[in-house]
Order: sequence, then C-alpha cells, then structure tokens
Amino acid sequence: MSSLENFTSTMSYPENATLKEGEKVILGKGGKETATYADLKASDELHQMHGFGHPLMQHALVVFESGEGAVLKDVNGDEYLDALAGITVSHLGHGRADLAQVAFEQMTKLEASSNQRNLTNNNAIKLCERLSGLAGRVFPEKMTGSRVYLTAGGGEGIEAAYHLALRFWNKSGPLGTPYGRGYKKQKVISFRNCYHGSTFIPASLKPEFSDYGWKRWMEGHDRDVFESNSHRMFCHIDPPHELFLEKNKMKPGENVGQAAARQLEERILHEGAKTVAAFVFEPVQGDGGAVDMHRDFFPLAEEICKRYGILMIADEIMTFAKTGHWFGMELYGVCPDIMVISKGLTCGYLPAGAVIYRNDLWNTAFNKTLPKLALSDVWQHDYTWSGHPVCSAVALRALDIIENENLIELCAKRGQEFLKILKSELDGLHVVQQVRGTGVMLGVDLISDIAVDVEQVLLEYGVVLRASTNKHCLLLTPPYAMTEEQFKKVAKSLRKVLNSFTTLAESAISKPRQS
Repeated sequence: MSSLENFTSTMSYPENATLKEGEKVILGKGGKETATYADLKASDELHQMHGFGHPLMQHALVVFESGEGAVLKDVNGDEYLDALAGITVSHLGHGRADLAQVAFEQMTKLEASSNQRNLTNNNAIKLCERLSGLAGRVFPEKMTGSRVYLTAGGGEGIEAAYHLALRFWNKSGPLGTPYGRGYKKQKVISFRNCYHGSTFIPASLKPEFSDYGWKRWMEGHDRDVFESNSHRMFCHIDPPHELFLEKNKMKPGENVGQAAARQLEERILHEGAKTVAAFVFEPVQGDGGAVDMHRDFFPLAEEICKRYGILMIADEIMTFAKTGHWFGMELYGVCPDIMVISKGLTCGYLPAGAVIYRNDLWNTAFNKTLPKLALSDVWQHDYTWSGHPVCSAVALRALDIIENENLIELCAKRGQEFLKILKSELDGLHVVQQVRGTGVMLGVDLISDIAVDVEQVLLEYGVVLRASTNKHCLLLTPPYAMTEEQFKKVAKSLRKVLNSFTTLAESAISKPRQS
C-alpha cells in the first residue's frame, strides 16, 4: 500500500459527507430544509448587501428558487420570464442537467488545484487551447497562436488586460532592460456610458462613477490638478452612436463614426501618445443599453491606434456569443490586440473568464526570446479561481453545446425576431426614444430617467430585465432558450408598463433624461 493509500484509508469522514439515495442537502443553519418568504426576507434585510442596491430596495424583495429554460420561479411559486438571462449570462437557459453533471463529475475527481508557476490542470490547458483556436479561426491574421490567461470573471479580466498592456510597454525597449521605451505609457482611453466592472481599474474607466475608482481617489485635489495631463490617468470620448455622441462636437460632413474617431485621435494627441497605453471599449455597450457602434468607427480607430502605438482592448465580457457572432468585434471586421471574455463562457453555470491576446504581445511582455529568467519577467498577477478545474470543465462543455447546436446562428435569428417584435409592440409610445438590438442584446432608450421604475413595475407582470446605470435605458438579453411566444409576452408587458408611464406624464417630466 502506498503512503497516500495508507493515509486515505485511515481518514475518518463525517457521516454526512456522502448522501444516501433520495436524501436532500439541507442548507443553512438550524437544519431547516425550507423557509417562508417572510423568513428569507427578514434574513436578507439583516445580513445581505446587494450589488447596485440600497437597503430600501430590499423591501420589495424577489427571492428566486428555481429555473427552467427562460422561466424563473420564486419561493412563493410565482413565475417570471427571464429576459435578462440571469445577469446577462444564461445564454443556454436555466436548469440544464448536462452542465450540472459535468460539474458534479469534475468535483468528485478534482475540485481545485493551483494554476500558478509550473502547476495547472488538464481542463485549464484544454480550455486555453480551445479559446486560442477559436480566436485564431475568427481572426486568423492576428490571433493565430494567441495566448490565454484564465480568470473567474470579466472585471478581473479587465484588470489583467491593463496589467498586460503595462507589461508590454515596459518591455518594449531593448530586450533585457528593466524598462523599455514605453514605460511612460500608462493612460487609458474609454467611452462614456461604458461599463467594464466594479473593481478599481474597470470603475475608473467609467466617468459616470464617482464613489470609487480614479475619480474618487482624486477627490480633494484642485480641479487643475485632477484634469492636468500629468495626473489624469483615465480619459474618455463619446461613443459613436447617434444618441450618445454630442452633436456640437461634430464637424460638417462627418458622421458619428468619423466624429468619434477624430475625438479619439485628438484625445491621444492632447494626452501625448507616449503616455497612452490602451484604448478599452465594448463592441456593443451592454449596461449602457445595447448600444451598437457606427460601422465606420472601429476601422478608423484601428488605423489611429496603430499610428500612435496604442493597444486596442475589446471588452467582450457581455458580447461573447451574444451578437450573432462568437466575438462582437466580428461585426466591424476589426481584430483588437486583447479580448476579455466571460459571461457566455460558462453560460452562468459557474464563474469563469479569459483574456485572449496576440502571441507577439506574449513574446515581448515576457522577454520570451531571452534564455535566462529575470525577476522583472515574472507575471506578478493571479486570482485564486484562475484556471479552476471545475469551471474550466463546464466552460468546455458550454462551448461544445453552443457549437454543436449551432447556437451562434440561432442567436442571430432569434435576435432579429425579438427586435422585430419589440419594435412593433413599442411603436408609437411617446416615452420610447429608440429600440435597438444586436443579436440577443436588445435596448430600449427612454426619453427620461425612469428605467429603474419601469424595471421594478415589470416584476409585478412577471418579467425580469435590467435598467441601465444611466437610468434611461432598458437592457434585455434573453437566453437562446426563450421562445417567440415567451418574448411576445415580455414585449406586451413592457408596452403596458411604458404606456402607463406615458399616461401618467408627470413621471417622465419629473425625471428628465441626464444623457
């Protein structure tokens, strides 16, 4: 008997370490298998802090218990059509036993392992190979042989992508020197109305956020210090969309794509190209309300970034496998230098994300051509859950399902159908400014900041969607599993609620749109 077998044979497990046939897992202190809505609500108000929330919002609590396909059920037995797909993640719908089975089998084999230094697991390797191959297939000129760094989510991926950009520029001088010619390139340019996550770097990319990130850090400094070139690290331009680019910034003869591209170049020149590391953007702004970009913009932006030596970082966290393409940047025929993906990677069944980037960035960032390892070459960055074997197994299975069931094509088809239904149903409503969509990313732009009110009233109609942080857009990202009939119910319910706000005109007047 080996030492390992001897050790495990003498280990004692608690009696409840394994379940008997038909036995249920009881969660929570006190061994209560079930709890009433009142019990859960009281406990929630006492203990839990909700994201993008406030204690007053928890008074009208909805507690979900189960889901199947595009339907959620709460603890009271009430059903809801999930037009948000979890939190824009459940592409495949709720309750797929095949994904749960993959997770269960992997957990019983290997539930966790280190993915640092020279340690990893077979699933992490397979997932990186799969994603590199997928990126190379879609963007063969730039992404063939691309490298992958695994994360547990999108915000983590943005942080890692920025770190990678800094490393690349630090190492872009003569090989072997601790600082290359680009070590001063640290600034980042992003769009207004964006959302890249809630950790420090992603929060700093959104100019509308003020209580966290770079804007909060600089509070207390005089305005001339905060806005000076030497101190400003995060800069912003208007997104190339007709409702979000300020018209007074356009020149005669320009369309919004050309005007935004000119803004990008002017911002780079104003800051100094030698100080700008990267341009970070969403191919389609998700939280901003499914805002697609003018088709002229990204080809022009690619030329500008190449001219001034700026890395293009595409935040594909929400757009991955949701626009009718694997990657949202396929819409524009432009390949970025770095792509960050998450949500659709595991379709909500476990947290996972990835940073996919060009092989030449890898070679430079890590002095790959040198025979000896220098301390400054080590990637001082990682997350506990990076390359997690269970998350990686589920991601591999989710990718199989999307590919084998031709769900990218279905996404494009369903998206067109859903957009047609939504436009038809909301046509003529005074409170609606625009209905738009790319794949199953659908947005309703309102004339005033009533989106949160609409979101909450819709729950009474059994519909879940999300108000954007800009407060005047509604975001719908229905799962592939939602049927046309189900979406018609969503659209009809939305019309009823919006019509009530139109009738009660004071609601729109009292909350003017902030843009």
